[in-house]
Amino acid sequence: MQLRNGSAAAAIAAFTLLALATVPASADRARSWEATIQLIGTSSESSNGDGGSSIDFDSATGFAFGFGYNFNQHLSLGFDASFVKPDYDAVIVPESGNPVTISHEASVFNGALNGTWNVLEGNFTPYLQLGLGWTHVDSNVTDGPPSTGCWWDPWWGYVCANFFSTYNDTRFSWNAGLGVRYDFQNRMFVKGSINRIFLDGAQDAADPEFDMWRLELGWRLN
Repeated sequence: MQLRNGSAAAAIAAFTLLALATVPASADRARSWEATIQLIGTSSESSNGDGGSSIDFDSATGFAFGFGYNFNQHLSLGFDASFVKPDYDAVIVPESGNPVTISHEASVFNGALNGTWNVLEGNFTPYLQLGLGWTHVDSNVTDGPPSTGCWWDPWWGYVCANFFSTYNDTRFSWNAGLGVRYDFQNRMFVKGSINRIFLDGAQDAADPEFDMWRLELGWRLN
């Protein structure tokens, strides 16, 4: 596994040094709701299944959003939803015949309930995070012929369209990570983190693991 976007880690390190040089006494996070918008990136990943099957994901960038509640200066609980579209190469091995390679773009959605422990009470703090959730992966490869539907539309009149079903799956996932946070005086804050996401595959299927970096801009809502 390789985290190709080393600039994200460098940005987090630089942000940490800058924040340490200008740390005010204390942030007032306790008993407050907050929301974030996020720029994210995932690492490349290779994973093997049984019978010679395999899948290789390229690294990708995407977007996410989150909201949560700070119980006190240290402990918070929140939900994060992220979306990326990595390119991939999948090797499928039929029961008879030669292996087939499919190259396409996947759609990957991850939703997680995350617990966060802020190490310090001040405006700048490192933090640790653990989370549970699910990951939905859509191959964007059709699993059969299209179905056609027709209806009357108030703007376009009589309309017919084709609908495609694709190979997709949803798996339980969990994550662990660490990062840094800085709270400004105007209720805004910024965060940077690196997490690892673990997918629970079927018994004979691939079990990919992804590194994900996050750069977040957030607001405390009360």
